[in-house]
Amino acid sequence: MDHDFNRRSFESSSGGSALIMFLAGAAVGAAAALIFAPSTGSDARAFLGRRGRELADDVATRGKQIWNEHGDRVTNAVKRGYEQATGTARNEAVNGATESGPSM
Repeated sequence: MDHDFNRRSFESSSGGSALIMFLAGAAVGAAAALIFAPSTGSDARAFLGRRGRELADDVATRGKQIWNEHGDRVTNAVKRGYEQATGTARNEAVNGATESGPSM
């Protein structure tokens, strides 16, 4: 029963959570490699630094790719939301001024 729930959660995961799972697996793999492969401290630091830079480059590249694919939609949605919020604020200001009427 528990197994079915976990399988469904995994199958319904989005691309973003798959990327997070990949990164977590990469981190666990790197840690296991350091634990089981004896090396000097300077070698381990050099390896971690190199892998960290590679991982950062990969994440930056993927982020740019996602932005290139979906950036226009996000930008347009933000513009529409801003325009609607601005229009609503103007309408409320006008309605408030007309409801209170001229003060004399």
